Amino acid sequence: MPDKKSTAEIVIGDGAAAKARTYIETGLHAVRPLVLCDVNTERYAVDCFGGFERFLWPDRQHATPEAAALAVEKIEEMKADLLIACGSGSLHDLTRYAAEKAAIPYLSFPTAPSVDGFASSMAAMTVNGQKLTLPAHAPVALFAEPAVFRDAPVRLTLSGIGDILGKYVCLFDWKTASLLTGERFDPVIEKMERDAVDTLMHTDFNAPGFPVKLMECLVLSGVAIQQFGNTRPASGAEHHLSHFWEMHCLNAPTDALHGEQVGTATIQLLRRYREVTSLRLTKKPLTREYLLPVFGELTDRIIRENTPFLPDAISQEKLDSVWDEIRRLALSELPDASVIEEYLASKGGKTSLAALGLPDDDAFSAATLQYAPYVRNRLTLLKLL
Repeated sequence: MPDKKSTAEIVIGDGAAAKARTYIETGLHAVRPLVLCDVNTERYAVDCFGGFERFLWPDRQHATPEAAALAVEKIEEMKADLLIACGSGSLHDLTRYAAEKAAIPYLSFPTAPSVDGFASSMAAMTVNGQKLTLPAHAPVALFAEPAVFRDAPVRLTLSGIGDILGKYVCLFDWKTASLLTGERFDPVIEKMERDAVDTLMHTDFNAPGFPVKLMECLVLSGVAIQQFGNTRPASGAEHHLSHFWEMHCLNAPTDALHGEQVGTATIQLLRRYREVTSLRLTKKPLTREYLLPVFGELTDRIIRENTPFLPDAISQEKLDSVWDEIRRLALSELPDASVIEEYLASKGGKTSLAALGLPDDDAFSAATLQYAPYVRNRLTLLKLL
C-alpha cells in the first residue's frame, strides 16, 4: 500500500483528469476504484471517471462518522481497492476518514478551490456535535483539472481565499506558542504557508490564471500539514472561531462555508491581536460550572480536550521575557484588519458576523472570543487574553 501520510503525485493543470485516470489504471493498478461524490459533483465523476463505481452523498453533506460509515459499507460490499474524492471540502474529509477506516488509499480530485485540506493527512469531523481533527490518510495522488474547478461557483472560490487568508493569524499563533512553551516550530513549513498567502495577495483576482494559482496555494497548504504531521501550520485561533460557530453552542446553524467563516474570523482576530499592547495573565477556568452554560452536553468532552490546560504552564515572568518579540511579530507580520476586510469585500466575500448569518452584536462577538479557544487544546494568543 502507498504511504498513507504523503502524496506521491500532484498535477494541477490542463489534462489532469485524463492523467488521473491513467495514473489510477497504470500507476496504482487499481482494480476496483470507487468514486465518492455528491449531487453537485456527480457530473464530474461521470465525465472524468466514467465506468468506475460511484457512491453519492446528498448536497452539503456534513463530515460525520455516520456519513462516512455509509461509504464504508459500499467499500466493503464491492471490495474497493482505491477511493477517489470527487468534490470539495467536506467530501474530502469524509473520504479521508473512510479511507482510514477501510485501510485503502485514496486519490484527490478537487472540484472547487474552496479549502486547503485537499492534500491534508487530517480529517476535520463533527463527532457527536464536537469538531475534531482526526489522523487520516493523505491522498496518494492529487489531480486538479482547471476546466472543472474554474466552473465552481464564485462563492466556493471566495471560501478558498478566506481559508488562505487565515494563515496570517495561525502562523502568528504558532510562533507565539513556540516562544512561550518551546513548542516545535519548523521554519521550512512556515515558509510554505507564508508563500501560499503571499502568492494569493499578489495575484490578480480577475486574471484568467487566478483559479489555478489559488488551487496551487490551497494544495501547498495541505502539503505543509501532511509534512508537519498535524494542522498546526494551517490552523490557529481563526479556525477555533469557525469550529465554535459550527458547533452551534451559542448560535443556530447557518449555511456559511468554512472558508467564509475563517476569513471573517481572521478580520476579527487581526483587529484584536494588533490592539494588545500589554498582557497580564489571569487564571482561565477549566470547570464544568464555567463551561456548562455554553457547551452544554459537550462540556465534559471539552474539559478532556483541554487537559492538561496549556495556559497553566505559562508564567507571567515567561510571558514578560518574550512579550516584546510577540508584539514585534504582531506589528510586522499581521496586516491591519482593514486590509483583509477590504480585500475580501472588493471580491464579494463575506466580512461580518451578520453576513455569515450569525448574531451581529457585541455580546455574541465577546462570547465567541472568550469560549472559542476551548474547542482545541492548542495554544494561541487568544487563549491567553
